[in-house]
Amino acid sequence: MFEAGRAMRRTKEDAAKTREAIVTAALACFGRHGIGQSTLDQIATEAGVTKGAIYWHFSNKAEIFRALRDQVSLPLLDRADTTLLRGSEVPALERIARFLDATLTLLEADRRTREALGVMHFKCEYVDSFVEELDDGRRNARRLALALESAYAEARKDGALRADLTPRVAAVETLMFLSGLTRMWLLDRGRCGIRRDARATITAHVEARRAAGGARG
Repeated sequence: MFEAGRAMRRTKEDAAKTREAIVTAALACFGRHGIGQSTLDQIATEAGVTKGAIYWHFSNKAEIFRALRDQVSLPLLDRADTTLLRGSEVPALERIARFLDATLTLLEADRRTREALGVMHFKCEYVDSFVEELDDGRRNARRLALALESAYAEARKDGALRADLTPRVAAVETLMFLSGLTRMWLLDRGRCGIRRDARATITAHVEARRAAGGARG
Protein backbone atom coordinates (compact mmCIF):
# COMPACT_ATOMS: atom_id res chain seq x y z
CA MET A 1 0.00 0.00 0.00
CA PHE A 2 2.85 2.34 0.85
CA GLU A 3 4.48 1.71 -2.54
CA ALA A 4 1.16 2.25 -4.33
CA GLY A 5 0.67 5.57 -2.52
CA ARG A 6 4.16 6.70 -3.38
CA ALA A 7 3.65 5.74 -7.03
CA MET A 8 0.39 7.67 -7.12
CA ARG A 9 2.08 10.78 -5.67
CA ARG A 10 4.87 10.44 -8.20
CA THR A 11 2.33 10.13 -11.02
CA LYS A 12 0.56 13.28 -9.84
CA GLU A 13 3.86 15.11 -9.53
CA ASP A 14 4.88 14.05 -13.04
CA ALA A 15 1.52 15.16 -14.42
CA ALA A 16 1.88 18.54 -12.70
CA LYS A 17 5.39 18.95 -14.12
CA THR A 18 4.16 18.08 -17.61
CA ARG A 19 1.30 20.54 -17.33
CA GLU A 20 3.66 23.29 -16.18
CA ALA A 21 6.10 22.45 -19.00
CA ILE A 22 3.28 22.86 -21.50
CA VAL A 23 2.25 26.25 -20.08
CA THR A 24 5.87 27.43 -20.08
CA ALA A 25 6.35 26.23 -23.66
CA ALA A 26 3.14 27.94 -24.72
CA LEU A 27 4.34 31.21 -23.20
CA ALA A 28 7.52 30.97 -25.26
CA CYS A 29 5.57 30.20 -28.45
CA PHE A 30 2.96 32.89 -27.81
CA GLY A 31 5.69 35.45 -27.25
CA ARG A 32 7.56 34.36 -30.38
CA HIS A 33 4.70 33.88 -32.83
CA GLY A 34 1.63 35.45 -31.23
CA ILE A 35 -1.23 33.32 -30.03
CA GLY A 36 -3.02 33.17 -33.36
CA GLN A 37 0.04 31.85 -35.19
CA SER A 38 1.17 29.42 -32.50
CA THR A 39 0.18 25.79 -32.96
CA LEU A 40 -0.15 22.89 -30.58
CA ASP A 41 2.57 21.11 -32.56
CA GLN A 42 4.94 24.00 -31.88
CA ILE A 43 4.03 23.98 -28.20
CA ALA A 44 4.54 20.21 -27.98
CA THR A 45 7.97 20.50 -29.57
CA GLU A 46 8.94 23.38 -27.28
CA ALA A 47 7.79 21.43 -24.22
CA GLY A 48 9.38 18.15 -25.34
CA VAL A 49 6.08 16.27 -25.09
CA THR A 50 3.66 14.69 -27.53
CA LYS A 51 0.62 16.49 -28.84
CA GLY A 52 -1.43 13.84 -27.09
CA ALA A 53 0.10 14.91 -23.78
CA ILE A 54 -1.18 18.42 -24.41
CA TYR A 55 -4.68 17.12 -25.07
CA TRP A 56 -4.52 15.15 -21.84
CA HIS A 57 -4.20 18.41 -19.92
CA PHE A 58 -5.81 21.02 -22.19
CA SER A 59 -8.54 20.97 -24.82
CA ASN A 60 -7.14 23.86 -26.88
CA LYS A 61 -4.90 26.93 -26.87
CA ALA A 62 -7.54 28.96 -25.05
CA GLU A 63 -7.33 26.63 -22.05
CA ILE A 64 -3.54 26.90 -22.00
CA PHE A 65 -3.82 30.68 -22.20
CA ARG A 66 -6.32 30.66 -19.33
CA ALA A 67 -3.92 28.68 -17.15
CA LEU A 68 -1.15 31.13 -17.98
CA ARG A 69 -3.38 34.12 -17.25
CA ASP A 70 -4.47 32.66 -13.92
CA GLN A 71 -0.85 32.21 -12.87
CA VAL A 72 -0.41 35.96 -13.22
CA SER A 73 -3.78 37.50 -12.39
CA LEU A 74 -4.87 35.42 -9.40
CA PRO A 75 -1.78 36.15 -7.25
CA LEU A 76 -2.16 39.84 -8.16
CA LEU A 77 -5.78 39.84 -7.03
CA ASP A 78 -4.99 37.90 -3.87
CA ARG A 79 -2.23 40.39 -3.07
CA ALA A 80 -4.66 43.26 -3.70
CA ASP A 81 -7.14 41.73 -1.25
CA THR A 82 -4.41 41.24 1.34
CA THR A 83 -2.80 44.66 0.93
CA LEU A 84 -5.89 46.79 0.37
CA LEU A 85 -8.49 45.13 2.57
CA ARG A 86 -6.32 44.18 5.55
CA GLY A 87 -3.66 45.82 7.65
CA SER A 88 -5.83 48.62 9.03
CA GLU A 89 -2.89 49.76 11.17
CA VAL A 90 -1.49 51.24 7.94
CA PRO A 91 -3.40 54.24 6.51
CA ALA A 92 -5.50 53.32 3.47
CA LEU A 93 -3.73 55.59 0.99
CA GLU A 94 -0.40 54.15 2.08
CA ARG A 95 -1.74 50.63 1.47
CA ILE A 96 -2.82 51.65 -2.03
CA ALA A 97 0.65 53.08 -2.70
CA ARG A 98 2.24 49.88 -1.40
CA PHE A 99 0.04 47.73 -3.63
CA LEU A 100 0.94 49.76 -6.73
CA ASP A 101 4.63 49.70 -5.79
CA ALA A 102 4.55 45.92 -5.20
CA THR A 103 2.99 45.41 -8.63
CA LEU A 104 5.78 47.45 -10.18
CA THR A 105 8.38 45.48 -8.23
CA LEU A 106 6.89 42.25 -9.60
CA LEU A 107 7.21 43.57 -13.15
CA GLU A 108 10.83 44.48 -12.52
CA ALA A 109 11.81 41.24 -10.80
CA ASP A 110 9.81 38.47 -12.46
CA ARG A 111 10.53 37.73 -16.08
CA ARG A 112 7.69 35.23 -16.43
CA THR A 113 5.17 37.83 -15.27
CA ARG A 114 6.54 40.35 -17.77
CA GLU A 115 6.35 37.85 -20.60
CA ALA A 116 2.85 36.67 -19.69
CA LEU A 117 1.51 40.21 -19.42
CA GLY A 118 3.21 41.07 -22.69
CA VAL A 119 1.36 38.21 -24.37
CA MET A 120 -1.95 39.25 -22.82
CA HIS A 121 -1.52 42.89 -23.84
CA PHE A 122 0.15 42.61 -27.23
CA LYS A 123 0.09 39.06 -28.63
CA CYS A 124 -3.56 38.02 -28.29
CA GLU A 125 -6.63 38.74 -30.40
CA TYR A 126 -9.67 38.37 -28.17
CA VAL A 127 -11.91 36.77 -30.79
CA ASP A 128 -13.48 33.36 -31.38
CA SER A 129 -12.58 31.01 -28.51
CA PHE A 130 -10.77 33.83 -26.72
CA VAL A 131 -13.81 36.09 -26.36
CA GLU A 132 -14.58 34.51 -22.99
CA GLU A 133 -11.22 35.76 -21.73
CA LEU A 134 -12.61 39.29 -21.88
CA ASP A 135 -15.41 38.27 -19.51
CA ASP A 136 -12.83 36.90 -17.08
CA GLY A 137 -10.83 40.09 -17.48
CA ARG A 138 -13.87 42.16 -16.62
CA ARG A 139 -14.55 40.04 -13.53
CA ASN A 140 -10.95 40.47 -12.38
CA ALA A 141 -11.11 44.22 -12.98
CA ARG A 142 -14.32 44.43 -10.99
CA ARG A 143 -12.78 42.53 -8.08
CA LEU A 144 -9.76 44.84 -8.04
CA ALA A 145 -11.95 47.94 -8.36
CA LEU A 146 -14.00 46.83 -5.35
CA ALA A 147 -10.88 46.28 -3.26
CA LEU A 148 -9.60 49.73 -4.21
CA GLU A 149 -12.99 51.29 -3.53
CA SER A 150 -13.04 49.76 -0.06
CA ALA A 151 -9.60 51.22 0.69
CA TYR A 152 -10.61 54.64 -0.63
CA ALA A 153 -13.81 54.50 1.44
CA GLU A 154 -11.63 53.98 4.49
CA ALA A 155 -9.48 56.93 3.43
CA ARG A 156 -12.64 59.04 3.10
CA LYS A 157 -13.74 58.02 6.60
CA ASP A 158 -10.31 59.01 7.95
CA GLY A 159 -10.44 62.39 6.18
CA ALA A 160 -7.53 61.50 3.91
CA LEU A 161 -9.37 61.44 0.56
CA ARG A 162 -10.03 64.63 -1.38
CA ALA A 163 -13.56 65.86 -0.78
CA ASP A 164 -14.37 66.13 -4.50
CA LEU A 165 -13.57 62.44 -5.12
CA THR A 166 -15.91 59.60 -4.31
CA PRO A 167 -14.28 56.29 -3.35
CA ARG A 168 -15.74 54.74 -6.51
CA VAL A 169 -14.30 57.36 -8.86
CA ALA A 170 -10.95 57.24 -7.09
CA ALA A 171 -10.91 53.43 -7.42
CA VAL A 172 -11.71 53.51 -11.14
CA GLU A 173 -9.05 56.17 -11.72
CA THR A 174 -6.44 54.04 -9.95
CA LEU A 175 -7.49 50.93 -11.85
CA MET A 176 -7.11 52.82 -15.14
CA PHE A 177 -3.78 54.26 -13.95
CA LEU A 178 -2.44 50.80 -13.09
CA SER A 179 -3.59 49.33 -16.40
CA GLY A 180 -2.01 52.16 -18.38
CA LEU A 181 1.18 52.13 -16.34
CA THR A 182 1.57 48.38 -16.82
CA ARG A 183 1.02 48.61 -20.56
CA MET A 184 3.38 51.55 -21.04
CA TRP A 185 6.00 49.99 -18.77
CA LEU A 186 5.98 46.84 -20.89
CA LEU A 187 6.28 48.89 -24.07
CA ASP A 188 9.08 51.09 -22.78
CA ARG A 189 12.00 48.67 -22.36
CA GLY A 190 14.01 51.55 -20.92
CA ARG A 191 13.82 53.75 -24.00
CA CYS A 192 11.19 56.33 -23.09
CA GLY A 193 11.93 56.94 -19.42
CA ILE A 194 8.64 55.43 -18.29
CA ARG A 195 10.31 52.65 -16.32
CA ARG A 196 12.71 55.15 -14.76
CA ASP A 197 9.90 57.44 -13.64
CA ALA A 198 7.29 54.81 -12.78
CA ARG A 199 7.65 55.05 -9.02
CA ALA A 200 7.50 58.82 -9.10
CA THR A 201 4.24 58.61 -11.03
CA ILE A 202 2.82 56.20 -8.44
CA THR A 203 3.65 58.65 -5.68
CA ALA A 204 2.15 61.53 -7.67
CA HIS A 205 -0.99 59.52 -8.41
CA VAL A 206 -1.65 58.67 -4.78
CA GLU A 207 -0.76 62.13 -3.47
CA ALA A 208 -3.12 63.74 -5.99
CA ARG A 209 -5.96 61.93 -4.25
CA ARG A 210 -5.02 63.03 -0.75
CA ALA A 211 -7.05 65.67 1.03
CA ALA A 212 -5.20 68.84 1.94
CA GLY A 213 -3.62 68.15 5.30
CA GLY A 214 -4.57 64.46 5.07
CA ALA A 215 -2.55 62.12 7.26
CA ARG A 216 0.37 60.28 5.73
CA GLY A 217 1.70 56.87 6.68
